[in-house]
Amino acid sequence: MKQLEKAINKIIGSYLGMNTNESLLILIDKYNRELGQHILNIVLAGKIDAALLEIELEEKNVEPSDTIHNVAKQVSAALVVTRRSLLHSKFKNVICHNGGRILFILSPSIEAFVRTAKINLENVESNSRRIADLFSISKDVHLTTEAGTDLSFRTARHKGTVHSPKAIEPGSFTYLPAGEASITPDRGSMNGVAIIDGSIPQVGLMENPIEILIKNGFAYKLKGNEEAIKLRKILKAFGKLGRNIAEFGIGTNPLATLTGLSVEDEKVAGTAHLAMGNPNFEGGCLTESLHLDLILQKPNVVMDGRLLIKNGKIVF
Repeated sequence: MKQLEKAINKIIGSYLGMNTNESLLILIDKYNRELGQHILNIVLAGKIDAALLEIELEEKNVEPSDTIHNVAKQVSAALVVTRRSLLHSKFKNVICHNGGRILFILSPSIEAFVRTAKINLENVESNSRRIADLFSISKDVHLTTEAGTDLSFRTARHKGTVHSPKAIEPGSFTYLPAGEASITPDRGSMNGVAIIDGSIPQVGLMENPIEILIKNGFAYKLKGNEEAIKLRKILKAFGKLGRNIAEFGIGTNPLATLTGLSVEDEKVAGTAHLAMGNPNFEGGCLTESLHLDLILQKPNVVMDGRLLIKNGKIVF
């Protein structure tokens, strides 16, 4: 219980930057009642004005009611703990538009929440920033793994981004777990083969790796066993756009572990990931969009001829 209390206090203080002059809305669903109640108790004990509201998220509607939207306009910040992501909701936009800030907890369990929140915030942000900065100035990237991945692509047209756990500035938002640096490969530039030996959302952990052949930025052939069959079924509904390689990223969270859920897996230190689908969409697969993270273990990354990551470890 002490570890949970420490994690919640860290979220409220370091990640959201709450103080006693502010108000917090805690939004949960039926699957997260226990964690939501713990958060409320600790926030109130810290003399911060807070309210805990539970919502029902229907299969075809992940938008809170107008009543919840009205409450959102009146708070300094919101903490959202729901199984279905509200990352792309109007609710988020309402809070940010009104100068509030919002943090989404996407961890699948209290254990995962506590474990991944215990990171050394400064170290993770520093490592993520260093990698993202190098992404921003690099032009050519060569990615390999012992499993057989061998990919080359360009990044000259894009800037690296950092997934920070902090939502302190007015109008800002983020989600947990944190710890990632990523970039969008230049369109049509990626060629080679990727061996996916970590995990894929909706497919799970890779008991048998999947071989993906990539040409001019699109996956054109998948080889493997049951895992490959499941991946083909997921991609089928999205046509060629679903096979677009939309992102390349490096995980930097040393307390994250492979679970089969990309929200944590893509943050695991010592892994890399490729995302298929839409580069501007996070949160998994929905009817209208796809962003599917494919996790590779122990990557070697060479940027502009310089080895920067060896077997998943930063060497610069």
